[in-house]
Amino acid sequence: MDKVELNAIARRCLDYLDTGTTAMADQPLVLDATTYTDETLWRQEREHLFRKGATLICLGCEIPNPGDFKTHEDTGVPMIVVRDQTGEVHAFLNACRHRGARLEDVPCGHKERFTCPYHAWTYDLSGQLKSVFREETFGHIDKANHGLIRLPAQEKYGFVYVNPDPEGRVDIDDILGDLGPQLGTWHLSEAQFVRSKELRVRTNWKLALDTFCEGYHFGPLHKDSVGLTSMTNLMTYDRYKYNHRLGFPTKSIVELKQQPESEWDAFAHLTFVHFLFPNITLLVSRDFVYMFHLYPGEKVDEHVTRYHLYSRNRLTTAAELDAANQQFDYIYSIVENEDYWVSRNVMKSFKSRLHPYSIFGRNEPSLINMHRAFRESIGRDPEEIVFNPQKRAGAA
Repeated sequence: MDKVELNAIARRCLDYLDTGTTAMADQPLVLDATTYTDETLWRQEREHLFRKGATLICLGCEIPNPGDFKTHEDTGVPMIVVRDQTGEVHAFLNACRHRGARLEDVPCGHKERFTCPYHAWTYDLSGQLKSVFREETFGHIDKANHGLIRLPAQEKYGFVYVNPDPEGRVDIDDILGDLGPQLGTWHLSEAQFVRSKELRVRTNWKLALDTFCEGYHFGPLHKDSVGLTSMTNLMTYDRYKYNHRLGFPTKSIVELKQQPESEWDAFAHLTFVHFLFPNITLLVSRDFVYMFHLYPGEKVDEHVTRYHLYSRNRLTTAAELDAANQQFDYIYSIVENEDYWVSRNVMKSFKSRLHPYSIFGRNEPSLINMHRAFRESIGRDPEEIVFNPQKRAGAA
């Protein structure tokens, strides 16, 4: 993001500060709590958003070299994502074409070829079947027709998206809209992967995602962490198709009032949180990128979060690596012990069926639009999310 846009966002923050406002929707919305508890809706989301829709699987910097690969199955489809000898990224079903055995059972690695551990059939990095073990006794098959099952994949702006449906499509520009080129200015393909960790939490995946979409809670919930440095209830909000970008200012942004705008270092006072539809939270600061992948679990009230940290600068010394790991642990602790502590307890309230709604305020426009997008994207009326007491009484 260039200096002109950073300064413009900083000006918006200062205007909000001066007027005691923030980015706002036209009116509050009362959300039906069945958004988080309805099993039919949950199954539709898993099918349409994760089994048949393109999702961000990783950053390209995680597989920088030919032969580098990652495995993934949180969508319900086991896959391998690999960079071939020409630098192109491919995605395949993680299954040998002989009897369906898993080819790779580690999260990531490097291979010149993939060899099935069951009967040693071997494939190159482009998915072509290259050899059949003891072919003279197995019998002849046409290797060209028995390559790995290919899944649509695309790499752009430092992101690798995959569609688990072989008949589906991936178009990153169509998914991200105007946000894509802007994200490209962060040069994420040059980032350095630091570390990742899994969180399995007894809460609906959307309820967990909600915690990343507003700064209204910074002061009350994060009073001893994020709230010490960040403004509470003050953010910029920009929507890009189903995606959005939030700009959160630190308390130090007031220092800019004493400086000519031409001398502003606005990024020193801002953190950006992006929602990449349908399940990614991407935080970008001056030094680090934090990415959270959220997936539905095996039940409506379960989900898995995969948290990844990347450095925007090359870490070359032990001290730099130690500082990055401390930052990883700090953010993990906030999410696990503060954000997800709340999310777990809210889920219990909604499962009781005694608390029938959640209220999104005008100062939470990202939540309102995100939940409408979820419903619309699976072919349902986005206004279904609005709590209707008459409908609830009739159902009871």
